[in-house]
Amino acid sequence: MLPSRYCQWSRRSSRRDVIAVATGGIQEKRLSSSEEKVQAAVAPYTKAFLRVYDLWVVRLSNRYAWRCDAEKMLALYNTHLGERHLEVGPGTGWYLDHATFPTSRPAITLLDLSASTLEFTAARLPSAVVAPVVGSVLDPVPEAAGAAFDSIGINYVMHCVPGSFDEKGVAFQNLARVLRDDGVLFGSTILASGEGRRTLFGRALMGAYSRIGAFNCRLDDREGLERALKAAFAQVQITMEGDVALFAAHAPHR
Repeated sequence: MLPSRYCQWSRRSSRRDVIAVATGGIQEKRLSSSEEKVQAAVAPYTKAFLRVYDLWVVRLSNRYAWRCDAEKMLALYNTHLGERHLEVGPGTGWYLDHATFPTSRPAITLLDLSASTLEFTAARLPSAVVAPVVGSVLDPVPEAAGAAFDSIGINYVMHCVPGSFDEKGVAFQNLARVLRDDGVLFGSTILASGEGRRTLFGRALMGAYSRIGAFNCRLDDREGLERALKAAFAQVQITMEGDVALFAAHAPHR
């Protein structure tokens, strides 16, 4: 039997709210000082933006700005997804919706500071058992999220988090603590400099997103990412696709 913290989304609900088992739904909590620092990065994820996210980010921006087609990131999911999965910063849930899980009814925990993002993604995964949890990767994973995950995905999150990898790399250590010994953490992030010359579209988006605080990757490079991952995991793999670093990490340090 699944733990009572898991909840399912009902598409038949006219209010489009989460029907929770024992938890009473998505629980809001007071933000810590570290979470307050990332509010500018979370702010763009309104319901209106989420409705155009798949077209604007997944399809157009990935290919023409960051030179990394969505299928490249989807391949990470198809390779690494486990039966019990934690998704950090799920966006609209496009990757979870299109990926192939090793089971017909996976248990998916969603972690994000935005309740709108959590609700939007949960609604997209009717065949999964979904647990939405409000929280920040800069803090220890809330107890309500659980632990011993088979896989953890953190896709397009780290370039939004303020600070250098020496500072925000604590996120990988927080996530490593709730990963099984034989589990895998995987994801992607946009770096300040990638392979070759950034496109004009990419330069325009990078400048605009940085000015409003949605992107915080001016100091991000491959070496910093690798150093931060290795502080939490014994085995780290990083590949570059355009401006995007795709990574997978195994054997969390204990």
